[in-house]
Amino acid sequence: MLGLGDSITAGIGAEHVSEGCMWLLASLLRRVNPVLELAHLAVPSESSASMLAPDGQLERAERAIGAAVRRGRRVGPIALSIGGNDAMEAALIGDDEALCRLEENLSSILRRLGAALRPGGQRLADVCAVQTLYNPFEALPPDDADLMAPRRAERRGFNAAIRRVAQNMGVRVVDVASLFRGRSLELTWVRTGDMHPTGAGHELIAEEYLRAGGWALPRTA
Repeated sequence: MLGLGDSITAGIGAEHVSEGCMWLLASLLRRVNPVLELAHLAVPSESSASMLAPDGQLERAERAIGAAVRRGRRVGPIALSIGGNDAMEAALIGDDEALCRLEENLSSILRRLGAALRPGGQRLADVCAVQTLYNPFEALPPDDADLMAPRRAERRGFNAAIRRVAQNMGVRVVDVASLFRGRSLELTWVRTGDMHPTGAGHELIAEEYLRAGGWALPRTA
């Protein structure tokens, strides 16, 4: 299993990163596959552009997939959270340009992950899931949101871009945006000035990956 992307997949906001959504998802999946290994490559503050940088996270993911294939291992799931920092810094280049870059970069990221899987006879569409972006500021006064994220995008469309790319590439969408809507004060640390999920938020994200991926777990008594 690969955990890729930004601070959410890196586990920031959980009491300990080992209680972040990727570790929780891996723990759930080990009920089905006890030998599942988690390659955690996510980088806090990662954007879609920095993920594509030379010797960056994507290249490390390609090397990890290649190593797994050479060992005769199957890869999956591949869980990806990216785009939040694109939206948080959109004012630096303009919202429209930030949206275009996210769509182009995410397409490139997914194409390269798919290419890395092919030597092992796997398809990206069978194992990859990307998550949408929640709005941590929905319950805050505009002035408070401006203080926390002064360069954030002023328009919507980032989740629509993620969904378009996911549909074009045939990968699953983990709709974290809907999961958190109306619950940002409960599921994030935004009251304290931190936009990351709480432990409960990470638990829900892990469960949503499980549901969206269609990975069945054994029933418990």
